[in-house]
Amino acid sequence: MAEKISSMTLYVLLGIGVLVFLLGMVGGNYEAMIYVSYLYAGITIIGALAATVMGAMSKPETIKGSLLGVGGMLLIIGISYGLANSTVMDYYPKGTTESAVRWSGAGLYALYILTFLTIGSIIYAGVASIIKK
Repeated sequence: MAEKISSMTLYVLLGIGVLVFLLGMVGGNYEAMIYVSYLYAGITIIGALAATVMGAMSKPETIKGSLLGVGGMLLIIGISYGLANSTVMDYYPKGTTESAVRWSGAGLYALYILTFLTIGSIIYAGVASIIKK
């Protein structure tokens, strides 16, 4: 039953996202997309924290792994923020702050690092499975 509810929720959120995207593209107003993105980010954060707490309550030995995951993510965000530049260029929209530029850069660097780590883990898994055979 929980899987069915989860699946239905996923499809509803996907439908809302596609609808808002299409309306934004047709109407040229992208503000709704930003708010939907904020909503989805909030749902994701709350879901991740709830799953971590529920998992820790059912199996207390998993707390160590969860803390390592959170610590690793904080480390990646910290490295990304340190690498990011806060220079506001002339061609940026008027009113763009140094903080916004830095956090945007940090988000991009975090994306690059996580993509690199993901590709590395996929290659490692493939090579390890070939070696084990």
